[in-house]
Amino acid sequence: MRKKIILALLITGLVAGSAIPTNVSWAASKASLDKINRELKEIQAKKKSQQQQVKQVEAKINAVQKEQKDLQTELMQIDLRRNETQKKLDKLETQMDETKEKAAEAQDQLDEAKDRVAKRETLLKTRVKSMYERGNVSYLDVLLGSSDFGDFLTRMEGLQMILEQDTRILEDNIRDKQTIETKKQEIDHQLTVYVDMFDQAESLKAELDKQYKQSLVVKAELKKKEDALEEDLEQYGQQLLALTKQESAKYAERVRAMSTSSSGYKGGKLGLPVADGSFRFSSGFGMRTDPFTGRSAGHNGVDMAAPKGTTIMAAAAGIVIFAGYSNGFGNTVMIKHNSEITTLYGHIREGGIKVSVGQSVERGQKIAEVGSTGRSTGNHVHFTVYKNDVAVNPMPYLK
Repeated sequence: MRKKIILALLITGLVAGSAIPTNVSWAASKASLDKINRELKEIQAKKKSQQQQVKQVEAKINAVQKEQKDLQTELMQIDLRRNETQKKLDKLETQMDETKEKAAEAQDQLDEAKDRVAKRETLLKTRVKSMYERGNVSYLDVLLGSSDFGDFLTRMEGLQMILEQDTRILEDNIRDKQTIETKKQEIDHQLTVYVDMFDQAESLKAELDKQYKQSLVVKAELKKKEDALEEDLEQYGQQLLALTKQESAKYAERVRAMSTSSSGYKGGKLGLPVADGSFRFSSGFGMRTDPFTGRSAGHNGVDMAAPKGTTIMAAAAGIVIFAGYSNGFGNTVMIKHNSEITTLYGHIREGGIKVSVGQSVERGQKIAEVGSTGRSTGNHVHFTVYKNDVAVNPMPYLK
C-alpha cells in the first residue's frame, strides 16, 4: 500500500504539473504572481506537515512490526521450552511406571517378610503355650532329671539347640522387621520424588501455556494496531497526494504567470543540454534496438554520450517540477517551460542533481551532471521534450 502511494506521488510529480489548460491568459500582474507564490507556500507548508505525519505513522508501523517480529521470536522460544517440558513429562511418565513396578516388588517383599515374622511368632507362641501346659518347668529341672551322664549330655545338647533356634527366630524377626521398615521408607521416598518432579513439570508447563496464550493476545493486539496505522497511512497518503497535485498545478500556474508569450513553441527554441563539442548523439528518437533486450522498441528522446560529471544545462527558462529518482531514467530532472513544453534530463550521476523542485532556472544554467543511473549502459544524458504531455522528437527544438 505504501509503495502505491509513493508511485502515485511520483507520477503526479512527473505528469500532473504539465496538464495545463491552454485557454488561460498568460498576462499576469505582479500582484497576481505574488498571490500565486503565497498560495504555493501555503500548499508547501501543508504538504510538509502532511509528510511529517506520514513519516510519523510509518515510524510507528515499523516499530509495531519490530514488536511483532520480537514477539514471534519469543513465541518460538516458548514453544521450544514447551516441547522440552513435554519431553520431561514423558520421561517422568516412564519413571512413574518404573517406580510403580519397584513399589509393587517392594510390597511383595514386604508381604513375604510379614508372613515370615508371623510364622515365627506363631512358633514361639506355640512353644510358650506348650511350656505353660506342662507346668513351670525350667531348663535346670530338665537337666537334673537326667537318668545318667549320657542322658544329661543329650538333654544339654537338646536345650542348646532349642536356645539357638529361639535366638535365630528372634534375630530373623528383628532383621525382617528392619527390612519391612527399609522397604516402606524406600517406597515412600520413590513416590515422593516422583510426585515432586511431576508437580514441578506440570507447573512449568502450565506457566509456559499461560505465557503463550498471553503472547497470542498481545500479537492480536499488535496486528490490530498495525491495521489501524495502515488505515491512517492510507488516509494521510491520499491527503499528501492531493496536496502534491495542488502544488504541481500551482507551479504550472506560476509558469503561465511568468511567461511572456501565449503561443506554443514552433521549433528551434531550445538550447543543447550539453555544451556543443563535448558530446556525441548515441541514440535518436523513435524506434531502435533496445540495448538490454535486443528487440525493437520505441525511444522517447535522444541520448547524448559524454564523460561522467559533464555539466547538464537547462534547455530554456522554467520551473523545476521534478528532481529525484525515477526507475527507468534513474536520477532525473524535469523542467516546465510554458503551457505546452516540458523537458526531461535522465541518467544523472549519483549526487549529480543540482536543483530542487520549485526552483526557477534560466536557459543554460547548470542543473545536473552526466551519469549512468537507472536503465543505462554508459555515461550519457537522456533528453526528452514533452509537448502537451506527449513525447516528441527533440531535434527540431534544438539549435
